[in-house]
Amino acid sequence: MDILNMLGLGQNQTAQLGQQLGVAPDQMNSALEAAVPLLISQMGHNAQDPQGAASLSQALDQHDGSAIDNLQQGNLPNLDDGQAITRHVFGGNQNSAVNAVSQRAGISPQLAIQIISMAAPLVLGYLSRNRGAGGGGMGGNLGGLGSILGSVLGGGAAGGLGSILGSVLGGGSQPQQPQYQQPQQSSGGLGDLGGMLGSIFGGGQQNSQPQSNQMGGGVGLEPVGQQSQQSGNPLEDLIGMFGGNRR
Repeated sequence: MDILNMLGLGQNQTAQLGQQLGVAPDQMNSALEAAVPLLISQMGHNAQDPQGAASLSQALDQHDGSAIDNLQQGNLPNLDDGQAITRHVFGGNQNSAVNAVSQRAGISPQLAIQIISMAAPLVLGYLSRNRGAGGGGMGGNLGGLGSILGSVLGGGAAGGLGSILGSVLGGGSQPQQPQYQQPQQSSGGLGDLGGMLGSIFGGGQQNSQPQSNQMGGGVGLEPVGQQSQQSGNPLEDLIGMFGGNRR
């Protein structure tokens, strides 16, 4: 399953985005291969917590997938919207996500955050359009989102996703970029989909859960707690789960 094509990021669209940012096609592809798995994986981990699941459902309600259609017509995703999504998804881990994409693609952190922000509305749009599919069997607002995320991640292959994602974002191996740190605010929320997504993202065996540090603002997505387990090259392992080209 080619996750980039699913989001409307074919060769032409990837080249178009790269041209807008002054990024070579191979670097743009490498950056997106890292950014999209990080976004989807973080969203899935956040949604294991009931508060995070409700927060994700709210965000999906605000994104109907039109960003994907607009991209096919030559219109870039809204960067302001994408930056808000990125802040809410990664929370205090945003530095590490930016640096992971930056180092893999050989681009500056400033370009990396723009690419992540371009990808974020596409990810939410895709999940929003497909959340009613798959017969998830849950009465919550996320519908069949668990099945969608499971198919994207390759089913059982996602069993070690928690430790891999934790190594990329919480292992301390990436140099920090203070300009991308964001303050976190507490906010309430209800949801009942933690078990469904937990069965996909590591069987519910997370080392840490979000501690009510949801960002306030237009898009509510709760950042996941950090994990410290290290294994090989975790970012490449994560990319491989999504069918990307490992290095």
